[in-house]
Amino acid sequence: MTENSRSEQNDQSRLADLHQAAALPYRVRKGRLQFCLVSVRSGTSWIMPKGNIEPGESDPECAGREAFEEAGLEGRVLEPVLSRYSANKGKKSVEVTVWLMEVENSLKKWPEKKSRARQWVSPRKAIRLLSRPSLVAPVIDAIRRLEWID
Repeated sequence: MTENSRSEQNDQSRLADLHQAAALPYRVRKGRLQFCLVSVRSGTSWIMPKGNIEPGESDPECAGREAFEEAGLEGRVLEPVLSRYSANKGKKSVEVTVWLMEVENSLKKWPEKKSRARQWVSPRKAIRLLSRPSLVAPVIDAIRRLEWID
């Protein structure tokens, strides 16, 4: 990334109405990489755990909290940031930072269990289930970062 594009990205980030953080939780089971996705509250599609950054909270802390609240996952949020994307939520612009999270524990009960399902899927299935390119890009970035060949 050039110095100029970093500056442009920072300018765009400052212009966003909302700043959110997302976790892309992963684990390796039986030698296979898996990502955890959660359903939107209406249950019609799949996303990464994501939410608003609370006052005094860092982006990685928010990503970890959202993974716990929305999917019952505990683990280590890995630095540096995996990716960023912009979206709209109603009339507001949203800047989202996505963090890779190595899952150490998957709880049977979690705060949003009644309103969200969670699903562990292969990288290929994650790409199929995440409907927007802005959500697919972090999965591809994670596969590259983890140097995973399937």
